[in-house]
Parts: sequence; structure tokens; C-alpha cells
Amino acid sequence: MRKSKLEQKDLKLSIEERKLNIKTLKKELKQKEPEQITIENLNLIIDSNPKILKHLSNYYKQLYNYPKVKKISTSKLSENKTKIEEPKFISRTDFDKFVIESDDLESEIDENATIEIISPVLKKGKYKWKGVYGKSGEPIDFYMKDKVFKQSVIAEGIEFKNGTFIDCILEKSRKINEVGEIYTSSYSVLTVLKKHYENTVEETPQGKKYRKKKEAENQQLKLFNNDKKEK
Repeated sequence: MRKSKLEQKDLKLSIEERKLNIKTLKKELKQKEPEQITIENLNLIIDSNPKILKHLSNYYKQLYNYPKVKKISTSKLSENKTKIEEPKFISRTDFDKFVIESDDLESEIDENATIEIISPVLKKGKYKWKGVYGKSGEPIDFYMKDKVFKQSVIAEGIEFKNGTFIDCILEKSRKINEVGEIYTSSYSVLTVLKKHYENTVEETPQGKKYRKKKEAENQQLKLFNNDKKEK
């Protein structure tokens, strides 16, 4: 079905707007130019240049709505707008390789997180705990995924007084929004290492196991580095 002149005009304006956005972002993020973003390295640079990647993804998604667009070309320009490379063509069959299929990004792990417990969950079920994240000082809702600690809380009735903290391994799930901003979508405590209140510190069995594992890894790394120096 033939598109009206108005629809064609909308397409042109939309594409020009995307190009303008990418051009602006290019100036902001000089370490990677849009022309350097290829199918092969697309996933490798999403964290370093999320805005460019998201705008590119939106750009190619927009092109999908117009079957007559069979390919596009890009040209690398110098600062004075002189073409310094031959145009590179991207066919329609490769458009989907530039589209970010999911807004989910790789999780970030904080192995030295401290959380002040505001509201623990003392019953079974996937309920969120409440606390204050030590690094940022922000209140957070989080899942307690340490099953051993969670079970001991429910079975033994562990007391959480005002000012009770836990040291833990915290997983921060991340997403990217429509304008390329990365944000934390949820928090999960994977392992509780210690529980402390005032001057009393209790290391959990899983925390002790984790500490010994890290000590062994550090010792092994130290021996490896010494061997390298001797050679």
C-alpha cells in the first residue's frame, strides 16, 4: 500500500531527527563515533556509549516500518565535513542486528555491600525487604536470595533491632530506558556475609565459606605473581 505524502514526510523528519540526535551524542561522547559501531562490536560498547546505542536501535526500529527502505549508507566525515572514507552500506536484512532486543543489561555485583535493615520479612514468600544501601545512603527494596540466612530468620526468629546492618554480596539488576540512561531496576542480596548491631558482629557460615574462598584465591594469585617475578 502506497504511503501518503504526509507519511513520507513524517518518515523523512523522523530519520533526520534520529541523525541529529546521533550527531549531537557524537560530540558528547568523542571516544566512539557512530560510524565505528559495527554489527560485530555492538554488544561490546553498550555500557560505554548507551545513549548512542539506544538512539541507533530506535533509528533502525523506525526504518522497519517502511519496507521500501532496502539499505542505508553512512560516511565518515572530518571536522570540516569532508568525506574521508567511502560510504558503508547496511542492508535491510542486517537492521535487526543493530536493534537492542531487551532493555535488560548485565547485572552489577557489589561484593562489599552494607545495608541497614529497616524492615525484614519474617514469613515465607517472595516479599521484598527494606533497607538503606550504605554506599549511596538511599533507601532500597530488595529480595533476600540467601536461602540459608532467610530460613534461619524464619526458623530461629532472628531479631533485627534499630541499627542492625548486614554485610552482603548485592546484585543490582540494570536496564536502559528510551533515552539511553542506565538505571537500577531491582536489588537482590545473594549472600549475607555478616550481621552486626552496635559492637556485636556475627559472621554467617556462608560468609565464612566465602571469606576462606577469597583468601585462597588471593594466596594463589600472590604465588602466581611471585613466580612471574622470579622468571
